[in-house]
Amino acid sequence: MEEQTNEKRGDPQINLGQIVGKDHKYELSVSNETPEDATARCVREMADAELKRKMTYSLFCFALLVVGVVFGGCVYVFAVGTVDDKKWAAGIISAIASGLIGFLVGQGKR
Repeated sequence: MEEQTNEKRGDPQINLGQIVGKDHKYELSVSNETPEDATARCVREMADAELKRKMTYSLFCFALLVVGVVFGGCVYVFAVGTVDDKKWAAGIISAIASGLIGFLVGQGKR
C-alpha cells in the first residue's frame, strides 16, 4: 500500500530488498562529490601527505643530529676523561647503541 502511495506521489523510492536477492554481489555507493570537489580533495590530501613527510624527515634529522652530538661527546669523554667520567659515558654510549640496534631490528618486522 505504501509503495503505491509513493508511486502516486512521484517519490523515486526503491525497495532494495525486492531488487537484490539473498546471494547478491552488488555494492551501493552514494557520493555527492563533484569531479571538481574530488580533484580539490585529492590535491589537498597530497599536500597534507607531503607536509607530513617533510615534518617527519625534519624531526628524524634533528633527532639524529642530537643523538650524534651526544654520542660524539660521550666517545670523547670516554677517550680522555677520568674513571668516573668514563663510567657514565660508557652507560650513555651503550644506551644509544642498544636503542639503535632495537630500532634497526624493529624496522625488519614491517
